Amino acid sequence: MDSPTRWRDLFQHGRGRLTTGILLVEFLVAVEALVVIAIMPAARRDLGGVEFYGLVFAGFSLAGLVLSPIAGRAADRGGPAQPFLLFGSLFIVGTALCGLAPSMPLLTIARLLQGAGAGGAYTVALAAVTRIYPESGRARVLALLAGAWIVPGLLGPSYGALIASTLGWRWAFLSIIPLTVVAIALTLPALRALPPVEQPATLSIRWPLQLAVGVTGLISGLSLLSWISLPLIAVGVVLTIAALGHILPPGSLHAHRGAPAAVMITFLLLLGFTLGTVSWSIGNWWQSRAIVKTSSVTLMRLGGAILTVAIIGIMATLLGAPLAISYVAWFAAGFGMGIAYPTAYLVILRGGDAGGSGSAVSSQQVAERLALALGGGLGGACVALAAGMHASLATGLAGAFALALLSAAASFALAPRLTESG
Repeated sequence: MDSPTRWRDLFQHGRGRLTTGILLVEFLVAVEALVVIAIMPAARRDLGGVEFYGLVFAGFSLAGLVLSPIAGRAADRGGPAQPFLLFGSLFIVGTALCGLAPSMPLLTIARLLQGAGAGGAYTVALAAVTRIYPESGRARVLALLAGAWIVPGLLGPSYGALIASTLGWRWAFLSIIPLTVVAIALTLPALRALPPVEQPATLSIRWPLQLAVGVTGLISGLSLLSWISLPLIAVGVVLTIAALGHILPPGSLHAHRGAPAAVMITFLLLLGFTLGTVSWSIGNWWQSRAIVKTSSVTLMRLGGAILTVAIIGIMATLLGAPLAISYVAWFAAGFGMGIAYPTAYLVILRGGDAGGSGSAVSSQQVAERLALALGGGLGGACVALAAGMHASLATGLAGAFALALLSAAASFALAPRLTESG
């Protein structure tokens, strides 16, 4: 493995503008994810349309799920500059329309545009990491990107509530447009220097759209818990698996060695963990140093083991253990994710070194968004099922944590498959 990249090297040798631009893109994604949660009650009071409330969040994620694989392959086929500018502009338009929306249905449509732009631009920007930074520098870039979530994670909800109660909720959208323009301006010059990939992978629009339909059906079936639930879940599973077979790298669904196993591990890690921003960043910082002299399998096992033990600690509070244990366990879970998640990510990026970096990054994005969507759906289904059986809330939460525990344990078990050889 090559010698470690120093932190200052990320901002030297012509990479400074790109590093700053990608970091700003990540920061804006974090702000949108966390601030919108805080302002939506005010938007609902102003616009009404409570039946569209969930779609404002789900539409953003589903649009990104569809556009990520399309954007990654477009960046490979024609170079990353034009797709990044296109999707970045779409994000700006969608954000402006969110701030000007006169009704909840139109806000939902605007969020679709915003999510499509965010998913596309973010995927293209991350694909550039594979092609511009040396392998030892990628871990440090990922650590910086994880750190970009700290301030929004700590202050984002408070900032959103403050904006909503003073200037108005619309300014939570409109205020980020100038920063988005700056991020595009910083990142675009470096992307223009990257040529197309010689033999880019192709993808029919059918499969991303089918994936969105399948995930929607699956989550709807998990959420409704009525007579139509089982048919919706069955159709959703079939459509989702068929689409993933064409979108993800061959062998991903069976966790074949190398990048396919890393994609599956990414999905399992995020399915078992929601988000712990500070401890995740600390773990990510440590991982960026350890990856130079420690194997991916060892780091993956360590992170997966920490996450597994942490989830057990969280579950213990449901059985009467002191609440303090859950706080320590949650911090440990974030630390474990900070080690395991970027390790799997780096294996995926390594798989794109020979070409097709956009396709490699988009596969990770699909796995990530799918895990977050299914994690919420499965967790909600456990709680709803417990309520339907007149069981306690603790029973429903125990079911959700049991699924998280299985996912974390599976990621630990799959760690040896990160290497190409047996």
